[in-house]
Amino acid sequence: MHDVEQPTTESEAPIGARRGIWVAAAVAVALILSAVSIYAEVSSNRAGTLKSQEAATSASAAIASTLRLAVQREQDLVVNAAAFFVGSPAASQAQFTEWNEAADSFGRYPELDNIAEVTMVTPAQLGAFAAREAPGGSGPRTAGSTFAVTPPGIRPYYCLGTVWEVRDQTSGASSNPPGLDYCQTAAGPWLLKIRDSGQGAVLPYGSGRSATLGVGWPIYRAGSVPGTVAARRNAFIGWVAEQLDPRVDLATALVGHHQTAVVMSFGSGASAVAFSAGSAPLGARTSTIAIGNGWVVKTRSVVAAPGLLGSGTTVLRLAGGILLGVLLGLLIYLLGTGRSRARKLVRERTVQLRHQALHDSLTGLPNRALILDRIAQLTARSRREGTPMAVFFLDLDNFKDVNDTLGHGAGDQLLVAVGARVSGLLRDGDTVGRLGGDEFVVVVDGPSLVDGLDAVAERILGALASPFEIEASDTPQWVTASIGIAEGARSTAEELLQDADIALYRAKASGKRHAVVFSHSMQEEIDDRRSLETDLRGALEAGQFFVHYLPTTDLSSREVTGVEARLGWRHPERGVVPLLTFLPVLESTGMMVPVGRWMLQAACRDGAAWHRHGEQLMVSVDIYSAQFEQPGFVDDVDAALSESGFDPGHLVVTLAEASLASGAPNTIDRLRRVKALGVRVALAEFDSGYSSLTLVQRFPIDILKIDPSLVAQTADPEETDSLTGTLSNLGRVFGVDIIFESREGDAEPVPPHHDRETTGAPVATALG
Repeated sequence: MHDVEQPTTESEAPIGARRGIWVAAAVAVALILSAVSIYAEVSSNRAGTLKSQEAATSASAAIASTLRLAVQREQDLVVNAAAFFVGSPAASQAQFTEWNEAADSFGRYPELDNIAEVTMVTPAQLGAFAAREAPGGSGPRTAGSTFAVTPPGIRPYYCLGTVWEVRDQTSGASSNPPGLDYCQTAAGPWLLKIRDSGQGAVLPYGSGRSATLGVGWPIYRAGSVPGTVAARRNAFIGWVAEQLDPRVDLATALVGHHQTAVVMSFGSGASAVAFSAGSAPLGARTSTIAIGNGWVVKTRSVVAAPGLLGSGTTVLRLAGGILLGVLLGLLIYLLGTGRSRARKLVRERTVQLRHQALHDSLTGLPNRALILDRIAQLTARSRREGTPMAVFFLDLDNFKDVNDTLGHGAGDQLLVAVGARVSGLLRDGDTVGRLGGDEFVVVVDGPSLVDGLDAVAERILGALASPFEIEASDTPQWVTASIGIAEGARSTAEELLQDADIALYRAKASGKRHAVVFSHSMQEEIDDRRSLETDLRGALEAGQFFVHYLPTTDLSSREVTGVEARLGWRHPERGVVPLLTFLPVLESTGMMVPVGRWMLQAACRDGAAWHRHGEQLMVSVDIYSAQFEQPGFVDDVDAALSESGFDPGHLVVTLAEASLASGAPNTIDRLRRVKALGVRVALAEFDSGYSSLTLVQRFPIDILKIDPSLVAQTADPEETDSLTGTLSNLGRVFGVDIIFESREGDAEPVPPHHDRETTGAPVATALG
């Protein structure tokens, strides 16, 4: 079946006429854009004066904002330095130098000349301060320098620098003597004001061409500003002081502003201090902006507005408008004449995307969506014409081994080869698709089913019988498949595919290279299994499980040596369900672990009760693979013994040969830990074969359980005695006990005082 493309048509006009229309459109666009460009230039010239004023105002605001941010940025540094001094109130010069280098103060702040801590020292503290500042102390002084308060004299306090860092040791910033009392300089009043107000300040420092900016910040204990002046004085530690070169900030603010001059001033009259940079021509516009804390920024700038033909830019714009019109017209022309080509490309791309959406990317075969569509079409035709149809669901046997041994690349190559070979078997009207992984679907109807379903399945299996040659493998690869078949129309395509999947499940359970046709009994079995699984999930909590016991007999004496615990299930509606009916469901759903743990606990409780009544019986409990392989198994055994008080020497855990032969990790270690508890280990279903003997040699086994049918096969008493003797000798050779294990319905009943049954109630145990 094929997807049919619908033809498309469009009206054809004379080529010359269409071309003339598009050329006229291109010329019209060019003229319109030229007129628009001229009008825009005239409007631009009229607005020149207004733009000039706006540009000057904008430049002034930008410069002022840059300077304001620069001042705020400096305050960030002094705040960080203040935090350092709060954390290290007695910091040495070396510690401050290390902090300064880590903070990269001079690298991040190119305008910074020096940074220091200034503290208040009383006359009584002056001696200790001078000793700290002596060469070799913790202060910054070097050998050869002397300490003396400048200016000299006795005062209530001195404002002295403790540690500082200087960008250029030869600059004037480092010329202050170590004992300079800053409170006796011009900075004294604002230092005290900073201390009492708790707020930093940025003020001029010095005069004339050597004038700089000074930044001060108070330092209080605990790093927070107290609420009152008295509290601030009491908690006061000192100041962080910076000396800045304002010309660096001014130069930064002027970047990108040509023909612009800026003056940053503080104060008025004779005490005013101003810093300036840049230049502006005559006629420049002046703008004044206050940036806070007494600082004012004045800018002078000019923005010229050219006339209509005052620059080459206008001419270029006019030419550009015309050129743009021509290019736009040409584009319209190409788009108009190329519409048919574009529609063709769109159709091709649409077909490509549709193919990708409906086909498997690896094999190119139809995917699930297209397969379901094909099934729906065949179902409609089958109902309409009465023709037969069927779905064959293929799953490659042991395909995982190819991926594990040769890699996924080899697996992909093999899947492509399988898809191609199966596709080559069928007629054009049939469909071969891939659902994913190693699952394929073949949908056939009518003539393909003339010879019957089995014939089609045999053709498919026969096609796979020949080896596959793939690039990723040096040796041929052999492939078999299991096939589930569903025939006839269903209400939905999904339903038919699901029935084929159910049949495939039955085919794989039958072994490799099998084909099975779906029947309604399979669906009933699936439904019954689901119902059984649902009932099982609540059986443990509902107390529906019970344990009953069968006798075990010694091989030689045929005496009863103990009992075997067997799991039972009494359903309120189903009655007593046979073990072989519900055991596979327990194992496949993972419920075997909690149920097996309960069974072990119940058997230990019953064994302990028998011992209290004087019946010293061995109690054997079957342990299933899922239960044995879970990490907490040994702990479960220990807990069951501890909670019940049962003697470990009378408990036997019985393992099937498959549990030991599965190669589960830590099997030997787990068995040894069980035996360390005093518990004995038995191997069930021993048949004296080579594999069983190997297990006895490899694992710490105490007991071999013999199937009674092994001895019952011989009718001659002498042969029976001979076989029994041989098995007994085998037990002595391997150092193990050999007993007969019980079979449901075959063993003699346990004597009344041994015949016990334990219900699945979480607390109570029923004892006779």
